[in-house]
Amino acid sequence: MARTQAGRKKTPVKKADVLARRVKIQGNDMIFALDIGTRSIIGMVGMVEENKVRIIAVEREDHAERAMIDGQIENIEKVSLLAGKIKKRLEAKIHAKLNRVCVAAAGRALRTRRADFELILPGTQLIDDEIISRLEAGAIGKAEEAFDAENEALNDTRRFYLVGYTVCQYYLDQYTMSNLKDHRGQHVKVDLIATFLPSEVVESLYAAMQKAGLEVASLTLEPIAAINAAIPANLRLLNLVMVDIGAGTSDIAACTDGSVTGYTMATVAGDEITETLMK
Repeated sequence: MARTQAGRKKTPVKKADVLARRVKIQGNDMIFALDIGTRSIIGMVGMVEENKVRIIAVEREDHAERAMIDGQIENIEKVSLLAGKIKKRLEAKIHAKLNRVCVAAAGRALRTRRADFELILPGTQLIDDEIISRLEAGAIGKAEEAFDAENEALNDTRRFYLVGYTVCQYYLDQYTMSNLKDHRGQHVKVDLIATFLPSEVVESLYAAMQKAGLEVASLTLEPIAAINAAIPANLRLLNLVMVDIGAGTSDIAACTDGSVTGYTMATVAGDEITETLMK
């Protein structure tokens, strides 16, 4: 009988126990993102290192059938199965269990509303994260109120979700600023664009992720994600327009005077060209 040097019995180590110890749970420094497109789904895993993300694994798979049309999920079951397949392949690569995912939403009915909000502080104060959060929340609240009033006037009874916002400009004591944090002042203001999508677009995305065994950690809008990747802040003085032409949607974002000033989507993209050729 096998014994250790101390004379005790040597407990056999099972292969499953070794694998279990090797598989880690997704940590806060690990980002898992899914791009759920009309033609394919792409999954990426990255590690946060010094305010940057180092990509450590990528997987891609085409839809076998048209489970999505114009950027919106039509067949939740098929999308969830494909997302789960990509998740498992990535887990096998990185030896970690993925349970949280970041996703970007598209949709056939994207709407935006621009709003501003200002605060007059009691005396000159150090501008911290709490003040900036109050400022942005106030502007978002005004945007939602204007959006609801417009829907009521149009007799539009659909439910919409706020899916993201972009700050166009900050102001400190009447001067424009790109960042308010740690400055001192009394009069602060923000100008931002809030984006809204119909509830069915957002809820179908959450349902597909839940069926794939994933929790949505963050949700943004495809043109917001695209312009942050393609046009950094130091190039936005050039008044550029970004057009991301996919299979189902063309995402559009415009820059003016150094900041993003508008988003929209068009449901004219690669599929329409293919279908026209077929006809």
